[in-house]
Amino acid sequence: MKLSDRVYLVGSGKYGMEMSDPMDCNVYLLDGGSECALIDAGGGIDPERIAANIQSCGFSMDQVRYCFLTHVHGDHAAGAYYFHNRYGVQIGASEEAAVWLAAGDMDKTSMNHAKRGGVYDRDFQFPACPVARRLKEGEPVRIGDITLQVIDSPGHARGHVSFLWEAGLDRRSLFAGDTVFAGGKVVIQYVWDCRIDEYAATLEKLHQLRVDRLFPGHGPFLLGNAFTHIEKAHGCFSRLEVPPNL
Repeated sequence: MKLSDRVYLVGSGKYGMEMSDPMDCNVYLLDGGSECALIDAGGGIDPERIAANIQSCGFSMDQVRYCFLTHVHGDHAAGAYYFHNRYGVQIGASEEAAVWLAAGDMDKTSMNHAKRGGVYDRDFQFPACPVARRLKEGEPVRIGDITLQVIDSPGHARGHVSFLWEAGLDRRSLFAGDTVFAGGKVVIQYVWDCRIDEYAATLEKLHQLRVDRLFPGHGPFLLGNAFTHIEKAHGCFSRLEVPPNL
């Protein structure tokens, strides 16, 4: 599904567009011309559906060179191994989260906690996946002729990053993972690395970016005035309140 120039939605589960497995986050394809990249990899239960969606958008899997993860919770990263093993896609994650993904750490990725809470089946395994690129704050990430900037954005999870794409006047886009959503909503969960103080600091940072377009990890995307939605979440934290949960 083409969302805007060079941005496609190729995966989305029960908290989004229901176009792939229910456990998938929103998975975006960026068309960099000479090569493509995914933002996040989905939940790994039926990743073939994401691959089929990529092909239905007119791309071959040979064009998909990279997958950059916002964080390594299961619904965003458990599909990484499939794309790496099946198609040779190079995986990128933050320096902190890369260690947990490479080890298939079921505790640090909060997978064991999610299984205890009934989010995943008890027998589900988070496959370890090699990480080719360990991402740092402010680092440029190039996909063909597209350049993203890495933004550390913890709060929802440790090792969470967002990706800023500046494509000219009034074309500042944010791939925000699970930091902020349409309507100024957030996702605060009872897991080891979800911290409200870090979340508030991240929303203050993202608010200052004044982004035009928001491509979140779940739910609807925004193609204009995205900063007003981020402002709502930031405003709640500024008043010592907690924004509404997605």
